[in-house]
This record gives sequence, C-alpha cells and structure tokens, in this order.
Amino acid sequence: MEHNMPEIDITTLQPPAETHQHATWLLRRPFAPGAIGFRATTKVALNGNPHGGAQIAAYITAQSVLQRLNSVAPGRWRMQFAPLTPELLTVGQRKLYLACRLTITLPAEAGGPDRDAVYEDVGELDHGSLAGLKTLFCDARNRAGVAAGIGAYLYTALEPVVLAIGDGPRQVQLVRRQGKPDLLTISAATEQWLRAGYATRIATDAVRRDLGEILPHGEPDNGTGQGEAADQRPQSPTSEQPPTLVAVPEPTVQSGNGAGEPTVHTGNGVVSVDFGRLGPAA
Repeated sequence: MEHNMPEIDITTLQPPAETHQHATWLLRRPFAPGAIGFRATTKVALNGNPHGGAQIAAYITAQSVLQRLNSVAPGRWRMQFAPLTPELLTVGQRKLYLACRLTITLPAEAGGPDRDAVYEDVGELDHGSLAGLKTLFCDARNRAGVAAGIGAYLYTALEPVVLAIGDGPRQVQLVRRQGKPDLLTISAATEQWLRAGYATRIATDAVRRDLGEILPHGEPDNGTGQGEAADQRPQSPTSEQPPTLVAVPEPTVQSGNGAGEPTVHTGNGVVSVDFGRLGPAA
C-alpha cells in the first residue's frame, strides 16, 4: 500500500511545525540579517603574504537558536547537558567539553503519535577562559542546533570570505598583545558591510529555492541585539594547567513575560532543564 506524502511548499510553510518533516524545513530556514554576527577567526594567506588575510566566519548565537526552537516547536523540545566522561578526554587536555542532546517531540505524520527526534553534539571552551561556563553551554547548544539544521546553511550556502589585515576600511585590525596571541577584530562598519552582503546572498533565487524565505524572530535590522552581543566575551590565553572535570552548574536564563526561573533536575550525571513557559517541554 502506497503512502502519498503531501508536497510541502517551503516558501509558504509557517511555524509552528505539525510534524517532524515540517520542523526539518522550518529549522533550516535562513535567519534575518540582524541575527547574524561576524568574527575574524584565523590568519590565512592573501596576495602572496602567508599571514596577510583573516578568515571571516558568520555565526548565530544561542539566543537565536532558542528563538528558532520556540517558534518552530513551542513546548515540544528539551535539552540535556552532560560533561564528557574521562575516557573520552586525552591526558593534559586544555579544553573543556560539554555534550548537548536536543530532543524534539512531534508526530512523524499529521495526526499520528508523538515521536522523539534526537540531535547531539559537543561544545568546547578553552580551559581558563574568561568567558566562563555559560559560553560552554551556549557553544554546546549551538552545535546541537546545527545538528538539527539550525544555521547549518551558514557553513554551506555562504561563500568563504577572507579580508586583508590592516587599518583600512573593510579590513581586519590586528592587535599585538605581549605574551598573548594576536587579537583579530573587525569594526562595526565592516561587520555591517558583511551583513549587507549576507542579505544579498540570502535573497538569491538559489538560496530561496533550497532553504526557503527568511524566518525572522524580531531581530533588529542593523545589528545583533544586546543579549546576543553580551555572549561574545574575550577569551583568555590557554592555561598551562590541564583541566579537570567539573560538575555542571545550574544553568540560568532570564525570566521573560512573567515566567519563573527554570527548574533543574539532575541524575546520572545529566542535567535536564525545564524552561517552563519559555519553550521546551518538561
């Protein structure tokens, strides 16, 4: 007996998702330009100079991941966090790792029983980083989101961008730091120029055909919001001391719309967070 699945018009499909198939298309939709940030990641060769350029990476933050999940599957998702077990870490490891498991609960077919779809990945943080463990949670959450398709197009649909290192417009500034790695930064004007280029690319017929229209979540037109920028903190140089496994602290989120603080349930080394009315199911 053949099952004829109805065709989905990804250009008109709107949240919330009714099935996992709907969620797959909605989660991978492009973000508005205001949700996209840019950073210089590493020195690369440019115009014959082995260290004359800097690779630029586009990114979204943990808040954007949460906004997308709350829009596509409100009350139908949850995340669990757990540190990696010692046998998965090398001796003298200079990074901290945190696994994140994202579970989305929806029917496989409209009107059918609920089923779990599970997406997992591992976040990392330099040991001794000034950014703190909150950044480790954000990185783990973002990577699990990519596994579900959230923001995955940033790695595939955008062409690589390399900017020259220098003091001119649309260049990457290099800051020398005694006893520390060089710092690569881009100006607000350069970031906005990159964001305009992103907007042009996302509006092309090829991207709209493959990913659908932008699915906005109230982002500002000209830059990332305050909460998004607050997550981008400087990182300290790598410590000479190897890291030790640490207990995962209780995560915190800011209350919104009168919602209370999240409830944290622990057991068997896994932290399960119930965000209540903020989005995920208990």
